[in-house]
Parts: sequence; C-alpha cells; structure tokens
Amino acid sequence: MFRAMNWHANFWGLSWSRSPTSSPLPKSFFDVSCDELARKLLGTELVRDHGTHGRVRARVVETEAYLGGEDKGAHSYNGKRTDRNEAMYMEPGTIYVYAVYGMYACVNVSSRGDGAAVLIRSVEPANEASKENMQNLRGKAAKTKSQRSSPHQGKELCGGPARLTQALEIDKSFNQKNCTTGIDLWFEKGSTLETNIVVCPRVGIDYAGPEWAKKPLRFYLAGSRYVSVRDTISEKSLKSQRGKT
Repeated sequence: MFRAMNWHANFWGLSWSRSPTSSPLPKSFFDVSCDELARKLLGTELVRDHGTHGRVRARVVETEAYLGGEDKGAHSYNGKRTDRNEAMYMEPGTIYVYAVYGMYACVNVSSRGDGAAVLIRSVEPANEASKENMQNLRGKAAKTKSQRSSPHQGKELCGGPARLTQALEIDKSFNQKNCTTGIDLWFEKGSTLETNIVVCPRVGIDYAGPEWAKKPLRFYLAGSRYVSVRDTISEKSLKSQRGKT
C-alpha cells in the first residue's frame, strides 16, 4: 500500500508527507466574533489533504477580518446576500472561496455574525516536505516557462491570497464546505504570542472609503517573511509596546 501511494505522490511531483494525525479545530473555535477569529487563526496549521498524493501543511501568518453588513469592505456590506457570498452567512467554520479577476481564488472562513468571514491572506510552509509540495503546485499553476522552472521562495510562494490557494491547490470547489469535518481542508491547533501580532489596516480596499479602509482589521505575525505586505509603521508601534512591558 505504501509503495502505491508513494508512486502516486512522485507521479504528481509531490513529496510523500504524512504527519501524525491531529484533530481539526471544532466549530466552537470559529464561533467567535470576526476580528477575534482573525487573531486566533494566526499560528494555526491549514491542512490540505490530497489523499493518496499526500498532505500539505501550512501555518497561517496573515489574516483580514470582514465584519459583515456594517463593513463597507465586505462582500456582504449592507446585508448583500447572493449565491456568490452565501458561505458568509452559513455556520461558523464554513469555507468561502471566490475568484478575483475571474481566475485567482481567495479562501476565507466564516465566523459568528451574519455575513462575517476571515480572509486567509498568507501562510508559510510548516515543514520542508510541505514547502516542496507547495513549490511544485505553484509551478503547475504558473503562466510562464520561467515561473514554472524557478521554485518560488518566501512570499512569492504563498504570501498573498491568490498565491496561497495555488500553493495549496484550493479552488471554488471548496466553497461552502465545512472545515471542521476533517475532509480535504481543515485547520489544526497552533500557537502564537499575542505580543507578536501586528495589527494594521487591510490591503487594497480604498473602495470602502477612508473610515473602513483605515480600520485595523489586518493581523499578521511579526518576523514572518511570508507576509504579503508589511506595515512598517504598525511594526514600529508593536516594537515600542514590547519595550514598555
């Protein structure tokens, strides 16, 4: 059995990697306010199970909170509810995948509150085998020959919502699935220090107006080279706060 599974892994360009099984985070983990969930997800492991092709594990290092009806940056602003964003209204722990520019997938998970969800903005490989797998998958998704032949590193690998979905092979078929079932895609327990979290405005939502564009609803782990966009002002503020404790 092992030989057959290992052959499939090599055929697809994936390294064989099976970590000891841990339990997917339960619904209660996600049943909190959106901004709280965005913080709690930092440091957790996002697990993508490719079945006989192996399992890829990535640590969440950057998130953004979208608070629902009041949030002018959210797809659910003003109670908007469509087939596209229905997952934002489903029970906590529901996966919401949408496409940008008609081709790049972004993955979110719903929290407590109608229309509220957390965007998983960046991850980092949890181990070397996962990194190799993610590089292979990013290479498969690359548009040019040079991109396919050169292994992606750092944030070019999985820093940013579209890059991470390519590196984990997440597409719209995951939309509205529940991540607490332990099937195909789920989160596992991690750890991080509250004093290591940078809090700053979200990226690319000027359309939401000055008030909502400036709200501190993006969270990332200081020091991770996989973070998509660093906020140097907020990092200095965090460093200053550390110095006072």
